[in-house]
Amino acid sequence: MRRGRWAHPAVRWQPTFRQRKQRGKLFRLPRSQWRVWRGAIWLMLVGVAALPSLHWADRWLYQHQRAMTEPFLSILPPTALGDRIAIVAPHPDDEALGCGGLIQWLVNNGVIPHILVVTDGDGFDAAIRLHYHQLQVTERLRRAFALQRRKETLAAMGVLGVPVSHVHFLGLSERTLPTRWLMRRDERPLRELMTWLAAVQPTGVIVPSRYDDHPVHAVVCSLVWAAVLQAHAEGILRQLPRVVEYLVHYGEFPRPQGWHPNWELLPPTDLLSVAVWWRLPLPEPLRQRKAEAIAQYQTQLPLTGRFLNSFVRANELFAEPMLRLEQPDRAGEPRSLLPATDIVEIAVLPEAPVPSTPARFAMRLRGKPSRACLYGVHVFVPSAHRPQVQVLSPQSLPSSDTLVFALPKAHAAPSPTAQVRHVRSAQPSAVITAFVVRHDRVLDVAPLTPRRWAGGVHAP
Repeated sequence: MRRGRWAHPAVRWQPTFRQRKQRGKLFRLPRSQWRVWRGAIWLMLVGVAALPSLHWADRWLYQHQRAMTEPFLSILPPTALGDRIAIVAPHPDDEALGCGGLIQWLVNNGVIPHILVVTDGDGFDAAIRLHYHQLQVTERLRRAFALQRRKETLAAMGVLGVPVSHVHFLGLSERTLPTRWLMRRDERPLRELMTWLAAVQPTGVIVPSRYDDHPVHAVVCSLVWAAVLQAHAEGILRQLPRVVEYLVHYGEFPRPQGWHPNWELLPPTDLLSVAVWWRLPLPEPLRQRKAEAIAQYQTQLPLTGRFLNSFVRANELFAEPMLRLEQPDRAGEPRSLLPATDIVEIAVLPEAPVPSTPARFAMRLRGKPSRACLYGVHVFVPSAHRPQVQVLSPQSLPSSDTLVFALPKAHAAPSPTAQVRHVRSAQPSAVITAFVVRHDRVLDVAPLTPRRWAGGVHAP
């Protein structure tokens, strides 16, 4: 039967061999592309099969870390901080992440804490672009973003029961604060902090951790410690408050990240030996209210919502760092991709018996120093004239990973307004801060508060 133009419609048309061959060439993938697609399909199947394994691996790591850290954790009695509590946050939202449960406990017991937000968080360019749908970040957008973050903080503190009168904003820029305090020796942020401390007269001060990966958090820790010691040395503070620190950014902390409200917040295992750790249990109502407070930070949730929700846990953590002559950094989990910008340890070197010998400090890096970076040490001694800063020039950098700094000894002189009183044995004698700068930006900061140091002995 003919299959041409006059073929019967009931007869199905069949392509010829040549037509079938030509059609196969159109839909046939080259051998290399087929291998790529086959590998992608297998990778997708393996990933789907591995999801339960990742979940159980997180649970195993959590249980292992819990078994290691529980012997080092003690329950924090909030009454040990006194009846006038000052909480210092580097950015709007840190006060709720680190102290949201403690704030509620204090409010429920009749103690309204004072909240101080140091910067307005105007350096988060990705969040600014996403919030305003603009590619170019202008100063006008930064000011509007800072104002919005202040409103979010007031809303979050309202959820926790803190009135507006107890929330104060310094309004500093996180883009310039590290260089102002560490390199330019600008004391205006220090004086503003001292004025606020004089008005509050706190018995307990809660500050960001010195071990925090975020440079602004570590700088604020150094700045607050200096303000507390200076205010006490000048007699502005009637008593030396108890200072504890809270951790926000540190590698994979909190581990595991995400929404786990029934799991405990555990400290990093490599920090157990350098601080005394306290835990504050949070009942279910306090956790729910803390989650509501964190939900007020709408500018942060699209990019960091999973990280923020990681702090809604069964407890909160606080640490009292030991006053040491050296501060080791964590090993095996570098905070920076560039070894030349990662501080591993800051230490005070042994002093010679000669009084005229300068004070010597050592900064150890994860790699060899780079001439594209600036390495410096900022030394603050209470009641001294001004902080001392030494920055090594690129030409004087050694070939090893250890940098040595030498500064004249700055002995504290009694202030004419200070009264003679007993100095607590656990009081630091100085605040030493090592830092690394690249392209006018502080990348790593390591504060150190030694107890007794020949280069900055506090006058009793």
